[in-house]
Amino acid sequence: QRRVRATKEFKKIQERDEDATVSQLAFAALNVSIGEAKSVQTAFYIYQELADKFGPTPILLNGQAVCLLMQNKPEQAEDILQKSLDKDSGHPETLVNLSIVSQILGAKESARRYMNQLRDAHPAHPHVVRLAEKEKWFDELASARS
Repeated sequence: QRRVRATKEFKKIQERDEDATVSQLAFAALNVSIGEAKSVQTAFYIYQELADKFGPTPILLNGQAVCLLMQNKPEQAEDILQKSLDKDSGHPETLVNLSIVSQILGAKESARRYMNQLRDAHPAHPHVVRLAEKEKWFDELASARS
C-alpha cells in the first residue's frame, strides 16, 4: 500500500523534473524501499552520483550505507558511516546506523556508545523514543514475571 502510494508520488515529482535533485533522492529512497538487489544497487549509484556532484553529505553517506547493509556489506557500510561521523559527529541518522552496524559486527560496546550519544544529543529522535517505549515495556513485563 505505502509503496504503491510512494510510486505514484514519485511519478508526480518525476514528471516535473526527472533530473532535479529531489527527484533523484526520491527515486533512491523508492529503490531502497523496494529492497530488491537491482533496486538497491541503483539507489547506491544515485547516492554516489549526488555525492560526487554536491559533496558527500551525511544524508547521502547514510543512504549509501543503508544500501551496503541491504547488500550484506556491513564493514563497507561502517567505513562510509565513519566518514559521515567525521563530517558531523552528532548527525542522528549516522548514530542510529552506526549503532546498528556495530551490533551486526558484534561490537556491542560501540553500539551502546553510539546509542548513548544519540540519546544525549537527540532525546526526541523517533528511534530513541521507540527504544525507550520498548525498554519500558520490557521492564514492565520483567517485573510482572518476578
